Amino acid sequence: MMMRRSKNCSVEIKSESDTLSPKERLLRILNFRRVDRPAVIGIIQSVTAEIMDALGIYYKDAYSNAEKMAKLASTSWEILGLEAIGIPFCQTVEVEVFGVEVYWGREKTNIPTVISYKNCLTPEGIQIPENFLEKGRVPIVLDAIEMLAESYDDIPIIGHIIGPFSLAAHLANMEKILRMSIKRPKLVEEFTMLGVDVLAEYANAMFERGADVVVVANMFASVDILGVRGYIRYAQPFDKKLIKKIKGPVILHICGDGTRIINNMIKTGARCISIDSKTDAGYAVRLSRGRAVIMGNINTVYTLTFGKIRDVIAETKKAVENGIDIIAPECSLSPDTPNSNIRAMVETVKRMSYLDNFD
Repeated sequence: MMMRRSKNCSVEIKSESDTLSPKERLLRILNFRRVDRPAVIGIIQSVTAEIMDALGIYYKDAYSNAEKMAKLASTSWEILGLEAIGIPFCQTVEVEVFGVEVYWGREKTNIPTVISYKNCLTPEGIQIPENFLEKGRVPIVLDAIEMLAESYDDIPIIGHIIGPFSLAAHLANMEKILRMSIKRPKLVEEFTMLGVDVLAEYANAMFERGADVVVVANMFASVDILGVRGYIRYAQPFDKKLIKKIKGPVILHICGDGTRIINNMIKTGARCISIDSKTDAGYAVRLSRGRAVIMGNINTVYTLTFGKIRDVIAETKKAVENGIDIIAPECSLSPDTPNSNIRAMVETVKRMSYLDNFD
């Protein structure tokens, strides 16, 4: 048996039960091929405060230096055992290029967030930044992806971008967007269409630099915010346009209870649908078969951040038994998540039943 251990911990990288590398497994799953077991990865942010304190590398350091970003991101595999490495760690890279102000927080371990919306009244007043790939933190993200792709042959590298509706909400103001959806629905559509091409350009640049998969995280398109009809009108068509332009496999992530929009999410053309813990996982799996694969849906707050290891094990087993193809947190991990809980999720998946033979 081949085994490699991280210098930073005793996570077993390849076990006797594993018959595929993490990259082979994930890509087979995304291509609807049989595998030995589910993959177990993170969605968007997968770095903990424990790791940052141990390395002395924090988000702000990583976003100013591609080598540090790659090193910090690699710990999701090297230390936690998650079977993919993803960057960036937040949903602010694109919106900052459009002039939205980013808040880095009081603590070094705070995830960067948007401090205020741009409050544009109409899309006509918004200039699409020229040479987008050369602006802000975008070049650092792309350089880090290339470094990771060169360093890890068998581990999938995942790029993260935001969805068109989420970009629109940052530019126009979420509250104003919701009011527009009642009084001026066409204007909401114009705002949302605004970012499709530039987001596709960013995603395709990630593939060109070595990414294996791209996540489209459309957090503000949640049914909890828009409702089912709002999602179908203001988010789904534009996610579909974006995904059609992206030249590689896409994971579509939307927060909140997605049970009633799973079919619409599948219709975007995303290869994989990432679901929240509120979503009926069994229903999502049954509906998606042969059309998309399902990823999720371990609760990030009550289970992974504040739960006991036994809680993580129980919820992970339930996700596997529900037939979820890629076991993962329901959303970005809180930096306060204990490393031990993430490892428990990973090891539980590895210990559960495997197929003896597959195509």
